[in-house]
Amino acid sequence: MNLLGDGFVEAVDDSTLIELSKKQCKETHGRICGLALYVPVVESPGTTRIGRFGWKDQHASLLSFSGDAYLNEMGITNALFPDEVTNLCNTVSEPNNKPEADGLADIDHFTRFVRATKAPARDARQAATPAARKGEALFARIGCEICHAPTLVTAATGTVVNGGKYAIPEALGNKSFHPYSDYLLHDVGTGDGIAIAMEEHYGKKMYQIKWKNLSLENHRSSAYKLRTAPLWGVRTHPMLMHDGASLTFREAILRHRGEASDVTRHFEQLSQADQQAIVEFLKSL
Repeated sequence: MNLLGDGFVEAVDDSTLIELSKKQCKETHGRICGLALYVPVVESPGTTRIGRFGWKDQHASLLSFSGDAYLNEMGITNALFPDEVTNLCNTVSEPNNKPEADGLADIDHFTRFVRATKAPARDARQAATPAARKGEALFARIGCEICHAPTLVTAATGTVVNGGKYAIPEALGNKSFHPYSDYLLHDVGTGDGIAIAMEEHYGKKMYQIKWKNLSLENHRSSAYKLRTAPLWGVRTHPMLMHDGASLTFREAILRHRGEASDVTRHFEQLSQADQQAIVEFLKSL
């Protein structure tokens, strides 16, 4: 999963994503309704925000996301996730991720790094071709942009988010960026049937904390829903969709069903030349 540019994503206000969901539902008469899911901000117990990171939108904070990944992807306990995944063995206590002299632990440094990254720029030469320009217009016309929103705007510089743990810096505040995603959860027929594992992603004590706006029903409903994959930098991806099972843009488009059925049908009704134009547009991202 690409993390480049996610500092901008973290800086998007909750209200922006909520309004996108409402707009989709209204304009499609309920056929496409992205779920804006409130998730715990692990570093601020009791606080929730609209999720935007991970295939299931299980995190809204890059620090939470980093702590989760350290434990569940690499097996490294840390200040946010101090408990080992398994208790089958009597493991020897070995504290990891101690803060350094500046008070920052490894997950803090990693989070700062991700916040400072930029997504790959568009291929300007490819984007300027007649086919790509035509494909961009068709991409919007058949409805791809409903979920793959071209442009989002971050909250104002100085806005405090993540339960007061992070203030949006000038480099990320009041910025327009182009991720081609609404960062909402949708059922497009490719879901894996796996709901968000609460203790795995939020810690073993998560049920002992009262989280504002947290809906366990919505979390359970995530089983067959996935985050809209951001398309910025997609031309660099050799495998597509959440499972990497699609090897071409056409294959990935045709797998979209469920909420995206109408859009996929519109694509199928295009001429071969127009379908290829959309592919040429995607090759510019």
